Amino acid sequence: MIEDELIKIWQSSSNQERIKFEKSKLMIELQSSLGRLHRWWKYLELVNVISALIAIPPFIFAIYWVPYTSMKIASALIVVWLIYVGIRMSSIKKIKPSDLEENYLQYLDKTRAYLLGQKRLLETSLNWAILTIYPIVVLFFVGAWEIPLSRYVAVIVFLAMVGLGIYEYYLSKRRIKNEINPRLAKVDAMIKILKE
Repeated sequence: MIEDELIKIWQSSSNQERIKFEKSKLMIELQSSLGRLHRWWKYLELVNVISALIAIPPFIFAIYWVPYTSMKIASALIVVWLIYVGIRMSSIKKIKPSDLEENYLQYLDKTRAYLLGQKRLLETSLNWAILTIYPIVVLFFVGAWEIPLSRYVAVIVFLAMVGLGIYEYYLSKRRIKNEINPRLAKVDAMIKILKE
């Protein structure tokens, strides 16, 4: 009975009221979807910062402790690389939109810029995050190559890093395809609807 009354109210309402209802429904769906994406990105930043905080002290210690010069240089470069990756990942916060924008259209424009920033960051992560660490790891093990055990460790570490790099690359591509691109399409659709 309640459903029948709701159907009658819906059918008797004007088209303008229906459009307003559809807009608000789309806004709520988009807001929920963006909230999940913001939480995912915050989690990604948190994992990145915690990983850096765990990895930096041993490499700072290695700068003074390891006997080979190439390992000392590589340890210093790894510390610099960890800081660089952390800064690069956190830089996306600067363009994150707030809910307190002047109007919804400005919020959507800033959200679009934020999503495009995330997309660019993930698309280029192969260049600035993954491929930059491989020469540093090779440099790290060059000094200790004469020790037979270190050769095996070096090969295993390098192969594990290549595997992780490939996994990270495909994970980033999947995130772009399944999470960022659909949200960008929703934001573009909402911008188009609001500008009409």
